Amino acid sequence: MIRKALASAVLLSLLSACGSDKHAVVNNTPVVDTPSQPHQPLELPEGRLAYSSPNSNEVHIFDLATKQVINSFPLTNAPSALYTSPNGRYVVAIQRNESLVEFIDGGVYLEEHGDHYDLHDDAPTTNSFELLDVKPTHYVPVGEQALVFFDGDKDASADAGFAIISDESISETRIIAEHHYETYQHGTGQIRDNFVLATIRDVNSETSLPESIGLFEMHNDHFHQEQTFEHLCPALHGSFQTEDYIAFACSDGVVKIKQDGELFTSSKIVNPTTMPQGVRVGKFIGSKKTNTILGLSRAGVFSVNLTTDEIKPFQWQTEGITNYMAYATSGSNEAVLVLDEAGFLNVFEQENQWQLAHRFQIINNPNLEKKAKLIANKAHNLMYLVYDNTISKIDLDAQTVTEIMSVSEGINQLTWVGAFAEEHDH
Repeated sequence: MIRKALASAVLLSLLSACGSDKHAVVNNTPVVDTPSQPHQPLELPEGRLAYSSPNSNEVHIFDLATKQVINSFPLTNAPSALYTSPNGRYVVAIQRNESLVEFIDGGVYLEEHGDHYDLHDDAPTTNSFELLDVKPTHYVPVGEQALVFFDGDKDASADAGFAIISDESISETRIIAEHHYETYQHGTGQIRDNFVLATIRDVNSETSLPESIGLFEMHNDHFHQEQTFEHLCPALHGSFQTEDYIAFACSDGVVKIKQDGELFTSSKIVNPTTMPQGVRVGKFIGSKKTNTILGLSRAGVFSVNLTTDEIKPFQWQTEGITNYMAYATSGSNEAVLVLDEAGFLNVFEQENQWQLAHRFQIINNPNLEKKAKLIANKAHNLMYLVYDNTISKIDLDAQTVTEIMSVSEGINQLTWVGAFAEEHDH
């Protein structure tokens, strides 16, 4: 992987010493650091939204407190995806076809100082760090780190690889560790302590999808492959982890891997005979706190119980509903949210084994030809809905919907950035 600091980029240093009462300026309004008192939680701001319009390389930062766009940043290319860095500070701007990942500092983050944190509420700015490797595709955050998987390219004879980053490493313009394969593949991986469980493709395979899973151990800034798991996972696509298991989706079922210290063992959950021919799980959603996760497929949603090795249909629909428009998990990952074709948001909570907890309308008379997207706020129990060139705020506690902005050019990609407490509690 090639990493470089752009000498021509203007990097604004907005951090001041702990205890300073003055900070950057946004729209001529002073922005103040708010220190927390020892053992007292900070009141976290709602944060900001980063969005781009179709065929545009500009990313706009919308402040949710002032309800206005406070800055716009040109990327090298139009982003194929926008994500949030593991601790919420940075916008991760994937440009897959151009083999580039760039970063924008959202300006809202927590800085630890012994027994308390300082809350920074700064102006957003560019960041000089970037990743240059072929076809960055899957972005998999786990705790305070994230894995970026690069697919490589068959026609260009470019090999796949993955890199581990964090908010700290982004601010220091470095990666934590990386690995390169000897072939291309449309792969993925899961960070697990000092290990990564990642896909392996046979160089003689006729498909870009991998069929094996390897265990890679971190050694300083690179990885050594320590193991190839015995259970194959043909046409592997999609992975997820709970506190107890790591799961990979295969064309014929699910490979689950259990960790005991530094010992990892695999087993296979075979698709039930009732699953339609040619149907397979291709993506997982869920919570790390429960071993029952949800698998998405062309034929609907399946419940995958990693404890009992059972795969069965998940009946998420109410009567008369057959399709969904969008899905997501809440910021706390404690709920799965499904927007159905009637415009109702269905809220399923993990503490009740994904039973329906709430259902309320967020779109009136939805047009199914228009795309919808749900984005979580990790600081508060809020979601953001993109639909028909508008962004609306959904309060999951109050079950209310409020339109917050409209973009005449349309909205292509959207993510949330801000400070949240989950990964920072003492």
